[in-house]
Amino acid sequence: MPEVNTGRKSMILLANLNCDHVLQLDMPLTAGGRLHYRDDGRRLGGGAANTGVGLCWAGHKVMPVSRVGRDEAGDWLLQQAMELGLNLDYVERFEGITGELLVLVDSLGERTILREARVPVLPARLPGEPVDCLYVNTEGAEVAEYMTAMNAHSLVVSQCPRQPWPRPCRIMIASAADLGNVTDPWMHARSLAGDSLEWLVLTHGEQGAEAISAGLRLYVPAPTVDVVDATGAGDAFAGGLIHALVNGASMSECLAEAGHWAACTLSSSSSIPSERLRHYLAGELNSAPATDKLMKNKANGVRPE
Repeated sequence: MPEVNTGRKSMILLANLNCDHVLQLDMPLTAGGRLHYRDDGRRLGGGAANTGVGLCWAGHKVMPVSRVGRDEAGDWLLQQAMELGLNLDYVERFEGITGELLVLVDSLGERTILREARVPVLPARLPGEPVDCLYVNTEGAEVAEYMTAMNAHSLVVSQCPRQPWPRPCRIMIASAADLGNVTDPWMHARSLAGDSLEWLVLTHGEQGAEAISAGLRLYVPAPTVDVVDATGAGDAFAGGLIHALVNGASMSECLAEAGHWAACTLSSSSSIPSERLRHYLAGELNSAPATDKLMKNKANGVRPE
C-alpha cells in the first residue's frame, strides 16, 4: 500500500465549461408527450466545473483547459468558475458565441441534454508540466498525442469516448449504459487506451460501480440516495475517484469515495457538486470519506482490510 500524501495536488482538467439552461419538467420524457416545464435559468456546468469544483473543495489546485466565447455568456461562465476557486490560466477565449446547453430535468430527476453540434477544437495552449493528474473529458482524436506525452510523468485519467478515438491513459471511466452491447468492456477499453491502461472503472448507476483490470474485478455498491437531479453525477463520480487515487487509496476505496461524491450531487438540484459535498469533505455528515478513513488508519497504524 503506498504512503498516503494528503497535501494539495495539481490537476489539469481537459473538459468543457458550459452554460446550462435548465428546464424542470413535470413528468418523465415520453415520445409524443405534452409536458409542462419551469424555467430555472442558467447555471454553471460542463465536465470542467462539475468535476473541478469538488476537487477545489477537497483542497487541490484545479486548472481547466477549455474554450469559451468572447461574449456575455463566456464572461459569466468565467466569473462563476473563478468565484468557485478554479484556476483559469488555461481557459482560451475565441471570437464567437459560447452558447447554452438545454438541460431537461424530469420529475424523476433524470436529465436529457440538448446541445448544438460543433466540431471539437482543442485549446491552442496545453500545459505540459508534470501534474498529479490529467483528466480528459472531451471529444475528438487530436488529444491523444497530448495524453501520450503527459502519460510519461503524470497520472492520466480519461472518460471513455463515445466514438472510437484513442485515449492513452492509466485509468478509464465508462458508463455501462453508454457501452451498450460491448461484450468485453476491458478489451474495448484497452483498444482505446493501449498498454498503459491499468483499470477500467465501469459505473452502473444506482447499482454501484466496478473496476476491471487484466486479472481482477472489484465491485462497490452505490450509496442509497433520493435522486433530485442526475445532472453532473458522473462528473462528480470522476472527481471523487481522482481525489482518492492521488491520495493513494486502494481501488475499492476509490470506488466507494467516488460513489459518495456522486450521491452528494444526485441529492441536489445542481450541475456542479452541491454544498452537501462540501459538508461531506469537512466530515460534517455521517459517512466519512474513504480517503479520510484511510488517512486516520495510517496515522494509527491500522492496515486496510
